[in-house]
Amino acid sequence: MNNKTIFITFILLFCVVSSSYGASDSELLLKVKDNLEKNPEVLSTWNTSTTPCNGDHANWRGVLCYQGKVWGLKLENMGLKGFIDVNSLRELPYLRTLSFMNNDFEGGWPEINKLFGLKSLYLSNNKFSGELPWDAFDGMQWLKKIHLSNNQFTGTIPSSVCLMPKLMVLRLDGNKFTGPIPRFTTESKLKTINVANNQLQGPIPAALSKIAASSFSGE
Repeated sequence: MNNKTIFITFILLFCVVSSSYGASDSELLLKVKDNLEKNPEVLSTWNTSTTPCNGDHANWRGVLCYQGKVWGLKLENMGLKGFIDVNSLRELPYLRTLSFMNNDFEGGWPEINKLFGLKSLYLSNNKFSGELPWDAFDGMQWLKKIHLSNNQFTGTIPSSVCLMPKLMVLRLDGNKFTGPIPRFTTESKLKTINVANNQLQGPIPAALSKIAASSFSGE
């Protein structure tokens, strides 16, 4: 066996060994937990003595499972603060729904667009603030539901909300958004939109003319 063959064999073995040491769902979720400020009892079931999923049954509180895989997180009404570790969440290949509603998160927008496979996002009733970048939802081709109500977001509504082909529900009410309502096309699948109680200006786009006026009211 010559040196070139030895080198190639070594590289192949290295790749195989490396792939076998990818972080497990348990390890990834424990990283997420480590970045959260919480009552110690709230996520006490998240520990190394069990795995997150047993088939479709969840062993860990707030974890949604399907066929032994983490399908979603529903961590609502837990008084959670801290940092949402999107980089760890993106390594969960089957993650489709994410809810941190009714908690105490503060600060700027998490880089949610790293979670390309997400179908629904619920962050309403927190204390998130600041502007959303124009590409906040760029590349999220599967996202159907966005709930960001009752936070403290400012600036314009990102134009990338108009580029999601499957978006059906958009809740942005109760923030401090300014500027115009994005111009959705007539081909949009959007069924529900609520941008009430913001500081928006300008006309309601024609594609949204059938939406109830109350969804655009208030300041």
